Parts: sequence; C-alpha cells; structure tokens
Amino acid sequence: MINNRYNYLDNFISYLRNKEIFKNINITSKNILDFGCGSNFNNIIKKYKSANYVFLVDYYNHNFKNDKMEYLNYGGNLSSIKKKVSKKKFDYIILSAVVEHLDCPEVPINFLKQFLKTQGKFILTAPSIYSKWLLEFIAFKLKIINPKMIEEHKRYYNFNEFKILAEKTNLRLKKFYFFELGFNTFAILK
Repeated sequence: MINNRYNYLDNFISYLRNKEIFKNINITSKNILDFGCGSNFNNIIKKYKSANYVFLVDYYNHNFKNDKMEYLNYGGNLSSIKKKVSKKKFDYIILSAVVEHLDCPEVPINFLKQFLKTQGKFILTAPSIYSKWLLEFIAFKLKIINPKMIEEHKRYYNFNEFKILAEKTNLRLKKFYFFELGFNTFAILK
C-alpha cells in the first residue's frame, strides 16, 4: 500500500484537478461514486456537499457512513463494492488521478459500469504523457511531491490512451483534453 499523504503542492495539484472536474459536471443533487477518492476526508466532504449521495471507495482508513456519504475501504476487492451498492445507480463515477496507478484500468471500469445510470458518465483525470519527466523530477530529485505516488504510475495518458481504454470498456470517449499546461488530462467516457 502506498503512502497517500499530500503536502501543499500535492494538495494544490489535487485542487486543480477537482476544479477541472467540477467545471465539466454539475454534482448538485446527483449520486456520485468516487473510486480512488483518497483519504483527505475533510476536503472530500466539502467538495461533495451539494451532491445527493456520495459513495467513496479506496483502501485507506476505516469505513464510515453519514446521511449523504459512505466510505468503503474495499481492500482491493471489487466484489465488496457490489455488496454495499448493489441496488444503487450513479450519475457520475469519478476516477481522478487513479487510472495511471492501475495495471489494467479497464477491470474496475468494466466492473463499475453496472452501477452507472443509463445517462451516467465516467469522469477521469490522469497525468499526461508530457508530465512524466516533470513529475519524476519534482518527486525524485526535488522531493517536493510524494515519490511513492509517482513510483506507482503504470502509464501516462493522451488521447490515444483514453481511446484504447474506451475500447477495452465498450464505452465511448465523449470528451478529452489536456489541462494544467498540458501536464494533465481530462476525459469523459459514456
């Protein structure tokens, strides 16, 4: 398991990713599944305050539940998600800065499709192919972002990588673009 602690720069980069996501979707009164949500629950609770219901999934900390939000430490076992949300459907399933950490990102996406509403969408961000050198430099040489998170990257993304992911999941790539000066990517799969 990686160390998921964020420093100030990690938090700023996360803030920019979230800003980009919420520029593209309106979560007010929506049901959200955030796969790979991280462990900064104070910020997570704030960012989803206007949503109807949020189901958070990651492998840090202990499970919790309140009236609008539930967190599941799934321990890498996708079937544990089904036990918790078998009858729920979501407007958006968000994987923000997640797919680059997975050997086979199509596996959780294919699994999570069963929980998506008919008009629902997958919202993804991932570091771009142009960011590899920069992320490695600031993580390993300057040591100003969490190097464990960067070590775990399996790939970096561009349009073609998302097109391949869409094909492997039988989804359509509805939107793609670079942001953060080309160092990050945003995609919608439906």
